Amino acid sequence: MPICWPTSSEHSDRWSSASSRASSVNGFIFISAPPSVTPFHIDRENNCWLQLHGRKTMNVWENTDRAVVPADAVEDFIVTHSQRGVRFKEEFRPRSHQFETRAGDAVYFPSTSPHMTSSGAGWTTPGDGVSISIGVTFYTTVTRKVARVHQFNRLMRKLGLTPTYPGQSKALDTIKAPLGALIGAGRSMLSKAIAPLRHLRMAVRTPPGSY
Repeated sequence: MPICWPTSSEHSDRWSSASSRASSVNGFIFISAPPSVTPFHIDRENNCWLQLHGRKTMNVWENTDRAVVPADAVEDFIVTHSQRGVRFKEEFRPRSHQFETRAGDAVYFPSTSPHMTSSGAGWTTPGDGVSISIGVTFYTTVTRKVARVHQFNRLMRKLGLTPTYPGQSKALDTIKAPLGALIGAGRSMLSKAIAPLRHLRMAVRTPPGSY
């Protein structure tokens, strides 16, 4: 579930504890002049987003809401980075958590949570019309395990099966995750083997979906 909170020493301590278990931590700065929009999309990483200056509206959906983004679209994104199945419809808006953020507010949302942002010009004044925010993204062992389950589920779905979504069965997830890791390793080896034949740079890069 996405969470919004005003920054404080208490929440900073909680964030420090969580980040100590995180890996592949990256930070991004977003500077925009209203009106501005960040389109509807999903990310592979967990996100902690902090508004530094100005105001911004953030809509975040549950990462388990399959009515908003179907299971096969999430799996394709995890493995291939394709967002072709991730499409916003206005009827989705009431299903979101909408946060009206100001400087000092932060929003956390887990991997593959659909989200989008917008910033209107109503709050701006002469000389003060810029929205500045920071996004911190990271993986955890749970995030990586779920990605491997998606990897396995995608293959099963292509074989005509209907696999359970991650989190629906801990027992099945425990079985699927290592199999998904093997599938990812196999994709990586195959891509590297055929890359010289296609003269692709993939010969020296690990393909998306491998962890």
